[in-house]
Amino acid sequence: MPGPDFAVGSVDFNTIVPDAEPREEDGGLFYSVYQVKRGDTISGIAEAFGVTVDTLFSINEIQAARSIRPEQLLKIPNMSGILYQAKAGDNIDSIAEEYGISPDRLIEANSLLKNDIEVGKKLFLPDAKLPSVVLREIAGDLFRWPVRGYITSWFSWRRDPFTGRNSFHNGIDIGVPSGTPVAAAMEGSVGETGYSPIMGNYVMLRHPGGWQTLYAHLSSILVKKGQYVARGNRVGLSGNTGYSTGPHLHFTVYKNGKLVNPINVLQ
Repeated sequence: MPGPDFAVGSVDFNTIVPDAEPREEDGGLFYSVYQVKRGDTISGIAEAFGVTVDTLFSINEIQAARSIRPEQLLKIPNMSGILYQAKAGDNIDSIAEEYGISPDRLIEANSLLKNDIEVGKKLFLPDAKLPSVVLREIAGDLFRWPVRGYITSWFSWRRDPFTGRNSFHNGIDIGVPSGTPVAAAMEGSVGETGYSPIMGNYVMLRHPGGWQTLYAHLSSILVKKGQYVARGNRVGLSGNTGYSTGPHLHFTVYKNGKLVNPINVLQ
């Protein structure tokens, strides 16, 4: 996986918590508890225990790979897989098909006696992987920079350059010359394009996982509504249209309709 926190590190097996003996369960599934030491990486720990990074992220409900700290305790199963919370309508076959795993292994690992699964029940899915967008989000590798330049205005409260009043700036402004190619920060589809007096020419992209990105003040729009774009594809050219004090790209990020500081999710 990309990113410095995924470089393989050494693991000191003396830091396996001594009083946390592996707990055997039906189906051969059992857990150890490992105490993180300075210099450990998620990929190094995963490799040492013969499991995937997806497994450690899921089992320990890790939201950000870079949040791992020395002395933190990690629960580690003896096989790769992820946790799944059953929802209405789920059954063994539907879950197995969705995640591309063996129904028999699912039954064995969770000691299931019948096909009906209680809503809300947490299951261990052997060999299953996290969706790629979730894995990239945890790894801090979700979005690329749409342009390379200097930040002229941050995601924060500021004095409005036109009114002089304090207002919240809902994205970042990246100073670049007009006509600079603007790239899709993540793969997705074009949700909207258009012009507004404030944003000028703009493009809104919809991405997997409930993410959206906005690219504003463009001099030219290069995509159409409904079009699929790959990460890095050009969506427009930067400009100075709309409510703007000079050539730049205004970039906004949303997660499930809520604003997110772009700096927190850009590589």
